[in-house]
Amino acid sequence: MGVGTNQFSGVWAAVSSGSPLSRPIFAEVDSEGRLLRADDALARLNRRAGGVEGGMLAIPALTSLAQLSIRLQMRLSRAVRVADDAEHLELWVEVEPAGLLAKLNIISWQILPPVGKSGAAAAEIAPANHAGIMKFDQASRLVRASGVAGQGLAPADFGRDGREVVCDLFERGDDLALLLDAFAARIGISARTLKRVFDGRMFAVTGEAVSEHYQFLFDIIVPSEAPTDNQRTEGAAALFGKHLAPALRQPLGRIIANAETIGSELQGPIRENYALYARDIANAARHLSALVDDLGDLEAVERPDFKTARDHIELGDVARRVAGLLALKAADHSIRIQAPAETEKTPAVAEFRRTLQILLNLVNNAIRYSPDGTEITVNLSTDGEFSLVSVSDQGAGIEPYDREKIFEKFERLGRSGDGGSGLGLYISRRLARAMGGELFVSDAESGGAKFTLRLPNS
Repeated sequence: MGVGTNQFSGVWAAVSSGSPLSRPIFAEVDSEGRLLRADDALARLNRRAGGVEGGMLAIPALTSLAQLSIRLQMRLSRAVRVADDAEHLELWVEVEPAGLLAKLNIISWQILPPVGKSGAAAAEIAPANHAGIMKFDQASRLVRASGVAGQGLAPADFGRDGREVVCDLFERGDDLALLLDAFAARIGISARTLKRVFDGRMFAVTGEAVSEHYQFLFDIIVPSEAPTDNQRTEGAAALFGKHLAPALRQPLGRIIANAETIGSELQGPIRENYALYARDIANAARHLSALVDDLGDLEAVERPDFKTARDHIELGDVARRVAGLLALKAADHSIRIQAPAETEKTPAVAEFRRTLQILLNLVNNAIRYSPDGTEITVNLSTDGEFSLVSVSDQGAGIEPYDREKIFEKFERLGRSGDGGSGLGLYISRRLARAMGGELFVSDAESGGAKFTLRLPNS
């Protein structure tokens, strides 16, 4: 195993001093986690960790990364921290799948200061610009605390579950709950305001993932430094939209694609009930994917600085595109979408993508809540400085006392099992208002509901 010390002894000297690598350190791992090939520096590290030539890679963080790349068939790159009694290292690793193998290239290898596991760790210097730090390992145990974050900790706290330690130190509240949710999901979150139990001091605590570990960064708060409402909103948004949503979309897409392949029997016939299971899996994944998109949009529209583009659009064109996109879904329920004629032209000044999103939501809702065999009508009109597009259905309609309630966040008027998240209309109205318009509901002439989007035309 390896290429020999004569080719890599220079690299080992370089990595020991923390200098940039002159060439990547290469390794090859199979889907079972066996180290098939490795350059000398990594081979030696593996032997120190108890690994043997041709056996299992004895560095769990690298093994997990290699197996994840093979399983997803995706190229991955990230920082990985490994440690033994001799050294603590931070490696930047790029992994590329090749069938049932993973090819690892370590392009950065840095030796870190030792991580303390006792009360002495509290004496470490905090990171620049922060008054203290708490650091947790892959099993969520507290392994390090410095500066003000180490005050009040006992030696026995190191090695304990970090969530228990934090709950013992700080008063319970929404900010603590959000911080712990982010910690559990290993995602970043901006400053949360926490009050320490034993001395009443206030801290702005930020959470962030660091390789396979997690850490809280502490800043002491004086009254003028308390996070604003805007900062709190941005922090809650970042909890999902900036970190978790992108990580969820790709695996959900793969679940949908694979389930559809199985359900459509493209690879050969299967039992009928298995095909139905596969379609149920695809539908459930689509629902989750739509929910991810809704939560991402929710993050965007609730940002204080959210703005939309001012495009010159034609509402008839947007309406006809929506009708075309949803025609097959409507046909599954024998529903007909009556779109504006090609000759109808109604200009507006609004962001094209967001207008399309609103109309897709309105027509999709109309299909979902309309009886089979009915008709959905999309009409255009103008009202002074505004252009209007309305979507009318022949369903049960919406009672007058529910017409504002339906635009509230997560409100579904008691409906369950319909695949909705209760966010679509809330987001659509926020988008309409951000574009200088409005979204409202009234009775349709057919007795159903009529949703009208009003947008400026100049």
